[in-house]
Amino acid sequence: MPVYKDEQRKTYFFVVRVKQNDGSTKQIKRRGFKTKKEAKEAEAKALINMETSSNITFKQAAESYFEWYKARRKKSSIQVIKNILYNHLVPEFGLAKMYLITPKNIMEYQNKIINKYSPDFLMKIHTTLSAVFNFSIKFYGVKNNPARIAGNFEVEPNKRLNYWDFEEFKQFISVVDDEIYKAFFTTLYFSGARKGELLALQWSDVNFEENSIHISKTEYNREVTKPKSKTSIRYILMPGHVMKLLKQLKNEAEKKAPLKPDYRVFGSFYSSLSTSTIDRRYEKYIKASGVKRIVLHEFRHSHASYLINKNCNPLIISQRLGHKDVAETLNTYSHLYPSQQSEIVAIMDNDKLD
Repeated sequence: MPVYKDEQRKTYFFVVRVKQNDGSTKQIKRRGFKTKKEAKEAEAKALINMETSSNITFKQAAESYFEWYKARRKKSSIQVIKNILYNHLVPEFGLAKMYLITPKNIMEYQNKIINKYSPDFLMKIHTTLSAVFNFSIKFYGVKNNPARIAGNFEVEPNKRLNYWDFEEFKQFISVVDDEIYKAFFTTLYFSGARKGELLALQWSDVNFEENSIHISKTEYNREVTKPKSKTSIRYILMPGHVMKLLKQLKNEAEKKAPLKPDYRVFGSFYSSLSTSTIDRRYEKYIKASGVKRIVLHEFRHSHASYLINKNCNPLIISQRLGHKDVAETLNTYSHLYPSQQSEIVAIMDNDKLD
């Protein structure tokens, strides 16, 4: 393409025409370049940007975004995004050109799936869709984000949490007849740790003198990785009866072979208990105890509920759970606090104005 000189201004400019997918032609004109070389370089860059923005499909953008994402995130998060991209978004938008996807298209897709999934999952689908567009704006010259314009699903997230109170946990643990599982489930309930954090626990992380466990890693699909976040790295003080179970577990393990510091607490040598085996045992104990079923992650919610009912400081609860700040704790468990409103009113009733 030729570059032209503006004789009046003594500068250079270029004019290019780019064919669009709908058959029309778009003209790009840029002025004010001091040299012919600068004008040619700007012209080339404009052509690349227009070509990229015009031709990239959603599938291509999603694949590129996923490659970027999986190089920077944990495996557990990668699986979630992979599922959303390839099982939900790519089948819907895959062959569409990015620049042709409109807010109306996004809204129509939302209407199609709004009653199929939980509010939390719907919101995750939307944030992933928006992330693909933001990524494409940054790296592929796409001009706008129709997902941002359309807005997220206007649905209430599910804030109802399932958990056991202390009596329910006692009912459950009373039927657990295997020492390692009794120690595992009890530590899970009284620590608020995530399942993967306990499966990654090594004997060097257990301090019997200070009655604490050190959470510094997690496990996913039998692979030990960094924890969820920096605040997930923490020391958790444990009650004496839990440490007693861990001590008994250690003593039994030492009868079989000398223990090394990097052996797993809940497992054998360098291997942890398999999640499938834990799930089978868990189902067995649920049926035997007759207690309502909660998922293992809800042991974490049970721990928070247990502490809230003991009137523990939210900041301490936040630190035990490894939340980034106390606001996250209060936001997650705010529904557990209204039960104490009557106690607060009773305190205020004691302070008479007359």
